[in-house]
Amino acid sequence: MALSYMRFAFPPGEHRQPEDNLRVFMEANGKDPTIHAVLSEYTNRWIGRKVTDFSMTRKISDILAELLAGRPVVISGTFPGFPRKKEKPLGHIVCMVGAVWMGESWIGMPDIVIWDDPYGNTLQDWRGSGNDIRVDYQKFIDWIKPVGDSAMKWGHFFYQ
Repeated sequence: MALSYMRFAFPPGEHRQPEDNLRVFMEANGKDPTIHAVLSEYTNRWIGRKVTDFSMTRKISDILAELLAGRPVVISGTFPGFPRKKEKPLGHIVCMVGAVWMGESWIGMPDIVIWDDPYGNTLQDWRGSGNDIRVDYQKFIDWIKPVGDSAMKWGHFFYQ
């Protein structure tokens, strides 16, 4: 999703969704696409050059700087399950695409973060569109790994 956002051309594959072709490429090389560092490394190999870098210690201020520069950031979290469906919390990744400050300046932390989720709306049982989901900043802190850490998060940064 982040690579699409940045308008990368994808290698051809048999699947309609580029992420499915990436997964097939990784699995054909014996790699687990759920391990973030491996996902980043094999995304670079699949595209043919360095386009992404993963770290478990991204400062939130650096994540926000990426967003303000117009670059998405893929983040990983533990999203709550929906009790009426008897779901357990879900480990999942989403593509952060923006932030909103309600005040008059961009000083401090935003009030809202915006992410895209190919599974659907993270806040509504994953129903409906997953584009431009506006999420309260506190949920970002509470859900995104490391869960509850207000200083840093896991994040994939992207490069042209």
